[in-house]
Parts: sequence; C-alpha cells; structure tokens
Amino acid sequence: MKWNAGPPMVEQIAWNFQRGPFQFVPLVTEKLVLACKLNILFLRREVGLGRIVQGGDIDNRLKTLFDALRMPKTLEETGGLPLLDTEKPFFCLLEDDALITEVRVRADTLLTPTEGAGRNDVKLIIGVTVKPIQTLQCNTDFA
Repeated sequence: MKWNAGPPMVEQIAWNFQRGPFQFVPLVTEKLVLACKLNILFLRREVGLGRIVQGGDIDNRLKTLFDALRMPKTLEETGGLPLLDTEKPFFCLLEDDALITEVRVRADTLLTPTEGAGRNDVKLIIGVTVKPIQTLQCNTDFA
C-alpha cells in the first residue's frame, strides 16, 4: 500500500482492497502490522451447564464467525449479492482471519423471549482488542 497526500485515507485503503465492484476497508491489516484479540460471549437458548455449543461443533461455528469478520479473498466469496450504496466502501474488521492472535469464548444462557427466534439462534457479544505486532509510525495509535 502506498499513502499519498491525494484522496482521503479511507479511499486510498479501499483502492488497495478491491474485489470486483466492492471496495473493502479493513481495520486490521498486514501493512499496518496489526493483529487482534477476540473476547466472545456466546449466548444461546439451550440450557446446559458448561457447554459452549449444542447442536454443532464449536470449531466450525468459530470459523464461520472469523470468515464473517474478514474481507473476502475472492469476488466469489461475496455470494453474488448486489452492492448497495451504503456499502461503498465496505468496512470490515480484518484483512485476513490469520491476524486473529487470541480468542476467548464464554458461554451462557440467552434469557430474552423466544418469540420469533429459532431454537438454535444465538447472540454473540464480541470484544475486540487491536494491537500492533511491531510498533511503527503508522500504528502507534494502537499501542
């Protein structure tokens, strides 16, 4: 990536992360030498002391979540969905999910009413800590 005094920084980042008509602006990137930690509170309707997940394995569910937090690697990963005006540019957390360096998951019971919600619906509360892998002039605000 090359930064210049021209267009705003967001536009410069979006030009560097284009997939077809989509322009992505990830916060955590290799170029900025940043990584992140995720602290996930996994709330589900199933009652079961000490169980993070019922009805599916945790590694596949977490992989799906990580994929949703990163920008697509190819245009095909956008699913052929149309680009909305509100998605220009498209902000996302990660350039690549390999930039996640730590994950903590805590499970609890979701106590909100179930009307209109499926039995397997969950609510995730995700805390994100962004940190530099190496302190550089471009990422000192994250130190």
